[in-house]
Amino acid sequence: MSFRHLLSVLALLTSATLVACAPVGSGDDDDSTEEEVKPPGPVYSGGACPVLEEGVNTGFDSAGLDREFQLLLPDEPRNAPVVFVWHWLGGSASEILSAMEFEDLPGDEGAIVIAPESRDNEQFEWSFLSESTDNPDLQFFEDMLSCVHEQYWVDMDRVFATGMSAGGLWSSYLTIHEARWLAATAPFSGGALADLYVTPVRPLPVLLTWGGPTDFAVGFNFHTANETLRDELVSDGSFVIECEHASGHIPPDGGKDYAWRFFEDHPMGVDPLPYEEDLPDSFPVFCGLAE
Repeated sequence: MSFRHLLSVLALLTSATLVACAPVGSGDDDDSTEEEVKPPGPVYSGGACPVLEEGVNTGFDSAGLDREFQLLLPDEPRNAPVVFVWHWLGGSASEILSAMEFEDLPGDEGAIVIAPESRDNEQFEWSFLSESTDNPDLQFFEDMLSCVHEQYWVDMDRVFATGMSAGGLWSSYLTIHEARWLAATAPFSGGALADLYVTPVRPLPVLLTWGGPTDFAVGFNFHTANETLRDELVSDGSFVIECEHASGHIPPDGGKDYAWRFFEDHPMGVDPLPYEEDLPDSFPVFCGLAE
């Protein structure tokens, strides 16, 4: 083989190697894009998800029960954050959405809102006094999230939960049992009993709001329950904000606004935490960092 022939062969080999190693789409005439991959979510227990409708969804199969929830959608639901809103004792999804103005989040903030209805035979609306194993309301949460994600490809780094009273106790329960899926939570007049608390699978940001020592209803001391949950979460490494408004067992004015600001600033795994030094000026004066 002549020296000139050898150079030609080496040139061809070098060219072929460069083509093989070139990243996809690097050519000037190649307009292909990387295929989008759906982030993982919980698995629906009912098999194939039903088609969900904006508004009231009934007959939703979860843990062998027919469940109901309201689904409020923004104009662009794909990759949107999701806020679960849980109603109080004797209340309904419509009541908490209207009374606390969470119904405004889709239009104002581009968030998907899911407001579940409780089971008629549940004493306190939600199963926050039950074990987590085979808990139908825990399964309901995961099934709703699974099917909404299946249909809309939501932002799984921005899944949040809130609620008031019984709904606050349930969103507190979700805080300690569903931290795998929840980026942050904001229970209103929720809390936990010391003997029912378990350490979440990961530390997470939590915004606790309650009405001080007079936050008492249906024989339950929400003040003590919030102090218990606060202390346990902080001890386990979670970042906690406490908003003690001292007005008893009612949600404070503007609660939805500062809860949403908290959610917006705390996607899954945010680092560094944005409020470690101080809270934004938009937060009420009765809010502060828990220690």
